[in-house]
Amino acid sequence: MRKLLFLPLLFFALTAKAQFFLAGGFFNGSLPVGKLKTETESLFFPTISGIFLYEFRTAPLQVGLELGYGIYGSQLEKRTDLYAGLSDELRLRRNNNLATGMAAIRYLPSVNTKLTPFVEAQFGANYLYTRYKIRETILSEENIESGKDIEDWALAYRIGGGIQIPLDEFLRLEIRATLQDGNSVRFLQRGDVTYLPDEGIFDYNFRRSPLQYMTFSIGLIHYDLFY
Repeated sequence: MRKLLFLPLLFFALTAKAQFFLAGGFFNGSLPVGKLKTETESLFFPTISGIFLYEFRTAPLQVGLELGYGIYGSQLEKRTDLYAGLSDELRLRRNNNLATGMAAIRYLPSVNTKLTPFVEAQFGANYLYTRYKIRETILSEENIESGKDIEDWALAYRIGGGIQIPLDEFLRLEIRATLQDGNSVRFLQRGDVTYLPDEGIFDYNFRRSPLQYMTFSIGLIHYDLFY
């Protein structure tokens, strides 16, 4: 019985060692272009992301997945008029969130240098949502009320490239730039929600645009994870 249990583990270990996997993490900053710039002016999208790739032994190609998340706007209001009959000061925090999931493919041309250049294409989706929380104090563990003002998602694609700079045998510093375009999405940014106390409701100034932005990234890539 023990031998039967050991065989799948042995197979996985041999398979993993035979493959060439790499993974890394990035700090990203995105600036709007095109219609998104017209709609939002100088809105900045900071995100962090992680990437997992497989590199073919017989071809200069890498394929994989990149996931990212960031908050592109946060606003705090201290109000005493959120609930009828209650005059205590409450904290209303609203965050604008961006989550992304992208399938990625990279081409690494052969060059006679220690630097590794690459070109990249990605295809996937962006998910934007604005969430609010109402608390008594900053230290309150429970929310009086919480929810989403809006959520929407859209397909998108990216093209770009970058370079990798070797730090040691397996670790590389990566600098990258990509341009994103895709379908239109409805979203909010900081200052787009106003509370109307006389009516007890929120007033929304919704925006709509393709998520067209240029992203600059810096991060670390670890090669041959299962070496």
